Amino acid sequence: MHLLDGFRKKFECIPVVHEMTAGIAAEHFNQCAQNKNRAFALVTTGPGLTNIVTAIAGCYVEHRELLVISGQVKSTDLLKHPERQRGVQEIDGKSICTPISVQSFCMRTPMSRSKFKEMAELARSPHPGPVVIEVCLDVQGADVNREELATIDLNPVDKGHTIQAEEVQRIIEKIKDAKRPLIIFGGLLSRDAAWHALNHIEKIGVPICTTTSAIDRIPTNSPIFAGRPGTWGGQRAGNLIVAQADFLLVIGAQLDLQQTGFNYQEYAPNAKIVHIFPSQAELDRVGPEAFLKLKCSPDRFLEILAPLIRWKDTDEWGKYVQDIRSSVPTIEPSNTHREEFINSFLMLKNLSLATRKSDILAMCSSGGTFTGALQNFEIAPGQLATTSAAHASMGYGLATAIGAAFSDRSKRVILTEGEGGFSQNLQELAVVSRFKLPLKIFIFDNNGYASIRATQKKFFNGDYLGCDPETGLGFPDWVKLFNAYDIPCRYMKSEENNKDDLKLLMENCVGPEAWIISVDPLQPNWPAVSTVISHDGQMRSSPLYDMLPKLSSELSECVGRYLPNNLGASS
Repeated sequence: MHLLDGFRKKFECIPVVHEMTAGIAAEHFNQCAQNKNRAFALVTTGPGLTNIVTAIAGCYVEHRELLVISGQVKSTDLLKHPERQRGVQEIDGKSICTPISVQSFCMRTPMSRSKFKEMAELARSPHPGPVVIEVCLDVQGADVNREELATIDLNPVDKGHTIQAEEVQRIIEKIKDAKRPLIIFGGLLSRDAAWHALNHIEKIGVPICTTTSAIDRIPTNSPIFAGRPGTWGGQRAGNLIVAQADFLLVIGAQLDLQQTGFNYQEYAPNAKIVHIFPSQAELDRVGPEAFLKLKCSPDRFLEILAPLIRWKDTDEWGKYVQDIRSSVPTIEPSNTHREEFINSFLMLKNLSLATRKSDILAMCSSGGTFTGALQNFEIAPGQLATTSAAHASMGYGLATAIGAAFSDRSKRVILTEGEGGFSQNLQELAVVSRFKLPLKIFIFDNNGYASIRATQKKFFNGDYLGCDPETGLGFPDWVKLFNAYDIPCRYMKSEENNKDDLKLLMENCVGPEAWIISVDPLQPNWPAVSTVISHDGQMRSSPLYDMLPKLSSELSECVGRYLPNNLGASS
């Protein structure tokens, strides 16, 4: 109560309906803000704190900045384990958040300004993540000596490993000697650092891939763009290119199983890997074997390295990379649909082509709409795109778009979300309507949870439960729902699924609008990694370059020149 009264006098306060939205919106405000402004989340004690836990966990696994300030009961009312409850709506938020934050603290006595700032700064640097600070009610309302609490100096922030000249030189020599070098940009590499280095790397010609979190670090039309490798939404071309590189420089990506596949032993089988990341724990964990690991700032490393890169493409590796990208389609021919429905993959590609360079692309983080966007979105130079794939929680899309919209009121935000994910956070349409946010909302309606449906079909012989209305799932009348918030909404026509018509649709109104896209519930979602369940219950997966459906023998020979045993082809 005291925090809210004080904050409203100092900050622009955006009320949302649910606390999880506050966390997600703050995350993506900070991801998209290209000025000095930052956002944080303020929640109440007990359920307010537990409601935001999903957003905290999402930022933790995504290595992203998030500051959460939470109320708490009086310090004299705090429970002692194993007591269940003492104060009103009390919960031990510090203990709940400790495993999913870089700092979780309960403030029982007033804290100096500098100490508080030092703690809050841990959310941003050198290794971003959530900071959760509970403030007891009596501390909030206490009389304090301002001068006394302003006298403590800030401790110096650990900037991580200092980059040594010999380490940089060693990497430069490895790139120079490589026949098939490849760079991967990850989400901990900032847009500014990536865009600043891109001009020089394009002149040298070394190909660059991006991870899910770094989708906008290089435009799709760059002559050195080599795709988006990975499992969920990974482009087949990108996975083929990674598997055939002989030197892999990974900057700001943690190389988790989403990026390497479960069969990480066969990730980049031909390559010497150099891994740049600001966390020693992530560098040391089990994963692909690396030739060299450096704990340091990805931005600082690329700033030093990029101007020094020298490489000659003696084997036409750059041309081969682009040949793979042009030969292997992002829209798989096997992703067929019935005539009365709209092909979601084609729709997502056309939608991205219909956007402005100034638009922000806000993607959901789970399901076929998410993976389809990763496979098919075309990113324009300087365009922003944001998602939260690591935690892959449903319900993220609308909150992501709200945060992105508040980060720059002059920009339009294009939101793509499945009807299942949208249902989990649809109450935030109140925020969209109240502030007349310029959101263009595209909800893909495939009559349920397509990912769950596909899993139950693949592994459990189609014994469905809770994946569509026939098995107990319910959805609203979308047009009526949006009308209740005074937001125009209608079902999109099949003939409007082209770049020009989509562009016109989005130009008709300056405020929020929504379109429902009817997608075939039976539409496949290829490509995918082959996974089988063995008798001991273990899941066994093929390497990422060997995706289903298999390529033809002829195509595989063209795009798998350096693959181990030229795998990945059908006879």
